[in-house]
Amino acid sequence: MKLFIVDDEKAVRDYIVSLPAWHRLGCTIVGQAADGWEAYETICRAKEKKPDVLITDIRMPSMDGIELTRRILDVCPDMKVIFLTAHGEYEYAKQAVKLGVVDFITKPFHENELVDRVQWIRDHRLDRRRPDWVQQEAWIQSLLTMPQREMPGSLDLPTTLNQPVIFFFIEIDNSGLLDDLGKPFTNLTLREFIADVMTSFPHTYWSALAHGGLYLVLFMSPSATKEQSVHEAMEVARKILGAIGESCGFSISIGISDLLPSVTELRRGREEAKKCLEYRMLIGRNSIVAYSAMLLMQEQKREQSEMNRSELSDLLRRGEQEPLSDYLRSKSRTFMMEGISKTRIQEACMEMVETAGQILHSFGIQPSPEETIAVRKDVLSYTILSDLMAFMESFLKNTASQISAVRQNTPIHYIDATMNFIERRYMEDITLQMLAEELFVNYSYLSRLIKKETGRNFSDVLWEHRINIAKEKLSTTSMKHYEVAYAVGFKDAAHFSQLFKKMTGKTPSEYKG
Repeated sequence: MKLFIVDDEKAVRDYIVSLPAWHRLGCTIVGQAADGWEAYETICRAKEKKPDVLITDIRMPSMDGIELTRRILDVCPDMKVIFLTAHGEYEYAKQAVKLGVVDFITKPFHENELVDRVQWIRDHRLDRRRPDWVQQEAWIQSLLTMPQREMPGSLDLPTTLNQPVIFFFIEIDNSGLLDDLGKPFTNLTLREFIADVMTSFPHTYWSALAHGGLYLVLFMSPSATKEQSVHEAMEVARKILGAIGESCGFSISIGISDLLPSVTELRRGREEAKKCLEYRMLIGRNSIVAYSAMLLMQEQKREQSEMNRSELSDLLRRGEQEPLSDYLRSKSRTFMMEGISKTRIQEACMEMVETAGQILHSFGIQPSPEETIAVRKDVLSYTILSDLMAFMESFLKNTASQISAVRQNTPIHYIDATMNFIERRYMEDITLQMLAEELFVNYSYLSRLIKKETGRNFSDVLWEHRINIAKEKLSTTSMKHYEVAYAVGFKDAAHFSQLFKKMTGKTPSEYKG
């Protein structure tokens, strides 16, 4: 394989020419030049020694590398071109695609980076001009930027327009650091590797360069179910991840959208895939995150947060201080075991402060704005977990102490009795009248008191408790949803399903999974 080197810095040319690896690869340096004009004229005059690969700088006097490439490929259309540049800019990558450049490498570069790329060219039959890639770039960029009302009549799209698709965002991990480390920003290399991987799959696909990586649009069979399509997309992602890990000097992560009805929904697909990649910070390099899995993680996180709020609320309402120490020790262990970031720990503590404020308000205690601001400021000031937990313990115990003082002087014990009554007899056909008779208190007074203290009617509190018990039974037993309905006190399974969907956003069957 014959190589031609173009760079206005003699030291760079001499370095490339002197690399001993060329002999091992069977490569010969057939020429070199200090600027684009000199290179163009020299190559045009050559006959038998026309190069197979042109390695050229971009910014040069007389004629830059981009103009040189345009001209030289008109004369030698089969020549492969590698750009060298001190600027790892995205615009260069887009121009490279249109020109058919194989890759571009940022300076300063390591010997292996250039040698490995030349070896890749030697070992693979690469078509320099990929008009399909240029067309795909235009389609994808148009679909991502064009207003929905203008689609699809203004685009010359193929017959796959109404075929379901899944959108991949394949991003190079820590891509912003590669230039600082003197490594190539290789999304062109990434595209070549992915094209090679996709030859083993029957799917039609489009690809386009993106900041930090690549967009991949995978067309799925209209007859396949959503589960089958997502499974196939995961197989493609795993194959891509494996190929990159074995062959490239960088790692990637992949965000995968939900199944989209057609390419006209690409904008939604990109947003879903980008949200998936946000989890890479926690999961690490070489991550594959599907949108459906991300939603499940978010739901689990939301449910856990609700459970934490409920547990803390119960502790504070009782006005007991000692159980708060155990609660915070448990939270601290969770933070350390899960390796949660400082920001997330502060957010969790802010949620505790907010819960404490809500409970105080329900007991008629209203901290001053200055006190509230001071507490929040203190939470954000701590950088040591043990110190922050000590502060939170003091704050929450002080909150519990205020609530205990109020409880001794108000009929709040009726609320506790109400909750105990519901917990003991939720599966029965209980009423507020039955509770009032048990407590020897006026029905109307008790109704107003429950509404004032909880913000809900007795029936709402009862339904919420029954639904919470139902969620637990659906998750931990094999009971059918109608069996769960009767077990938690509902007489009508349809009413149970309706109320369950209203309170959880899912039907009992969907929740059970």
